Amino acid sequence: MERNTLLSIEAADAAGSKYDAACKQLFQNREIVAPVLKEVVPEYKDSTVEEIIQYIDADSIRDNPVDDVSARIAQLPTEMESVSDKLIRYDTHFKAVNPHLTSEHICIHLHIDLEVQNDYKPTNPKYPIVKRGIYYAAREISYQLGILSEISNYADIEKVYSIWICNENIPVKLQNTVTMYSIKKSDVIGKTDEPEEDYDLMSIIIIRRGNDEAQPIFEYLSGVFECDKMKIAKYVDISKNDSIMRGMANMVGLGESIAKKNREQGVREGREQGVLIMGNLISKLLADGRTEDAKRAAEDEGVREKLLAEYGLHD
Repeated sequence: MERNTLLSIEAADAAGSKYDAACKQLFQNREIVAPVLKEVVPEYKDSTVEEIIQYIDADSIRDNPVDDVSARIAQLPTEMESVSDKLIRYDTHFKAVNPHLTSEHICIHLHIDLEVQNDYKPTNPKYPIVKRGIYYAAREISYQLGILSEISNYADIEKVYSIWICNENIPVKLQNTVTMYSIKKSDVIGKTDEPEEDYDLMSIIIIRRGNDEAQPIFEYLSGVFECDKMKIAKYVDISKNDSIMRGMANMVGLGESIAKKNREQGVREGREQGVLIMGNLISKLLADGRTEDAKRAAEDEGVREKLLAEYGLHD
């Protein structure tokens, strides 16, 4: 592969990484997150988006380490290689009031991890999204006890949600779906009557986008990722949040840069492919002793197309 092509791919990858970071930063705004919670988290089904914005604890929004390195590490970049060569990733974590369990005397939170996963089927590392989601949720539960908090009583553990928004490489049969995986009670012998809040402590929600915007969650997310302010406005008012407006402007610029790089790379790769096919055709013609046809193929596009079809070569 030519050096220019490699440089273009690297530039596109760099722009893509910046776009991912900008997107993640956008989802650290309460206004952007609130409509997602409204549509997919049962505890907020009967709340308004404005109420949910107030339920979210803005001071709790942070990046959490989610791999096999001590959670005490606080000052690290979003991604880094650990000594065990496993990638440490940071997801967006925040706490939000659980309106079903909160009274004037005590405030019960939901602990929510939200991850935007652009590639549903990554090849390195290769893993099912749902397993990673369960791991995230389990880690979040463990964070609530021990050295990272003042909580030392299992009775004080609060429910955890791990929400995944998947954008690309989703199998067709899974597109336009939202799936929740939760802990449920199943009586094997006899029947018990235990409070659901004692065991319903972990839910994983996977949002798999497609092209269908009939459902509000898909229309809203389409608006966010396309930076379509009119579409977003149907669900939440972001006009007064300068941080969101700047973030969207940044995403638009990065998106245009990625599209331009991809177009340039596509043209270059197409040109290179055409040269290879032409060279293959000329070689076959010369090997068959068809010197005159080889000359005509180089000069006349119509003749070239006929010969390409004759030899089963396609541009």
